[in-house]
Amino acid sequence: MTGPFESSPGTSGGLGSRLLGRKARGAAARDIEAMLAGSPDISGVTAERVAAIATEHGVELSRLRSQCRDLYRRYLEYCLVDNALSEAEAADLGHLRTILGLSGELASEVHEEVACAVYGAAVNEVLSDHRLDPEEEEFLQRIRDDLDIDPDAAERAMQEGRRRARQRYLSTVVSSDDLLVASQEIKLEIEGSSEESLEGAVRDALAEAATVLPGLKRVAVSALEAEVESGAVSRWHVKLKAVLDKR
Repeated sequence: MTGPFESSPGTSGGLGSRLLGRKARGAAARDIEAMLAGSPDISGVTAERVAAIATEHGVELSRLRSQCRDLYRRYLEYCLVDNALSEAEAADLGHLRTILGLSGELASEVHEEVACAVYGAAVNEVLSDHRLDPEEEEFLQRIRDDLDIDPDAAERAMQEGRRRARQRYLSTVVSSDDLLVASQEIKLEIEGSSEESLEGAVRDALAEAATVLPGLKRVAVSALEAEVESGAVSRWHVKLKAVLDKR
């Protein structure tokens, strides 16, 4: 298989490698990775083969803990590209953990880190429009269930996702005046348009703002334009100004 692994081998073993210490550990890890990359599937790699590579370089497998942890993490990330873990992938991960000599505690730690990162990325994706519709909530729930994510960790990821979405939105609507004045207020410039009516244009401008900034209570129309075709308004454009307290 190839997957997340690279097939470039480390330096040869022997006395020279033993004398290199850290370099020997790096070379052993690279050779283990190369073996994984060259094997048709992970289940075909034995613990004895992995241990033999470590011995070849004059190091004990237990001294490769961080390198083996990295290999395990990368394969887990590879398996979770589709935000799910199949039974076959779970079996491969269990075998990989065994042949790399990783403890169940360490593997669980890696799973939690990667699962939370995957879930956080999914949250950022669904909140790109600052909304969470039922289909998106179902999508996130499936990830939480499939990856067995702790509810508290999932809630932290959601709050962080909302914070980032809010920051992204504010970066597009904060008035340039804020770059010049160090005040406790955020000045917003929000734009919207509608083919139906002026009111529709205002609703369009407020659609994202009301979701991202629930504390927004009042706005003022700062600019109004209309596209005209055949003597009639074909589209309304508005710019709204609002002020929020930074505190």
